[in-house]
Amino acid sequence: MTTTQHGAKLTLAEYLALEIDGLWELVDGELCEMPPPNLDHQRLVGFLYRMLCTYLDGTTPSLGEALWGVGVALSESRMLIPDLVFVRAGREDIQQANYLDGVPDLVVEALSTDRQRDLALKRAWYAEAGVPEYWILDPVNDTLTVLELSGGEYTERAVLGHGDTLTTLTIPGFELPLEHLFGHPMRTRSLSR
Repeated sequence: MTTTQHGAKLTLAEYLALEIDGLWELVDGELCEMPPPNLDHQRLVGFLYRMLCTYLDGTTPSLGEALWGVGVALSESRMLIPDLVFVRAGREDIQQANYLDGVPDLVVEALSTDRQRDLALKRAWYAEAGVPEYWILDPVNDTLTVLELSGGEYTERAVLGHGDTLTTLTIPGFELPLEHLFGHPMRTRSLSR
C-alpha cells in the first residue's frame, strides 16, 4: 500500500531539497511513500540489473548504462523511482548528481503489493512522459511484459515467461533466457523456505 502525504503541493526543486527517510516519490506535487519491497522483488530486480550490466560492460563502444533505484524527474511535479532504468550512450546529459532529469530509454518496474500502481498509473505516467520502452516484471506469475510507446500509448510487444528469451531493440544484441532470471538458484532456494 502506498501512503500519500496530502497538503501543499511541492515542486521538483522542493522535493529534491527534502531530507526524509524511506522511499518517497513525488506524484502531482504530493509525496507518496513507497512500501519496502519484499526479498523476492529485490532478488529479481538485482539479478536483472547484474545481467544487464554484465552485457553492457562487454560492449564496445558502450551502448549506455543501467541504473538501479535512481529517481527520474518526469515533470516539475512528478519524480518516480523505478526499479531499473537504462540510458543510452550519448544521453548522459540527463544524469544529475542523484537523479535523472529527463526520460530514460527504458524503465523496469517489478510489481509490488500495489500492483495497480505499476500496471495502470505508472504505465500512464511513463507513457505521458515519453519513455520509449517499459518492462513490467511480475514476481508472482514469473512473467515479463514488454511495452513499447507508439502514438503516445504503450502497445504490448510480448508477455514472456520461463521458456522465453527477452530481447529488445533498445539494447541491441541483449538476449536473456528468462529461465536464468525466474529460475535463479538463490531465488528458488528462498521461495522454498
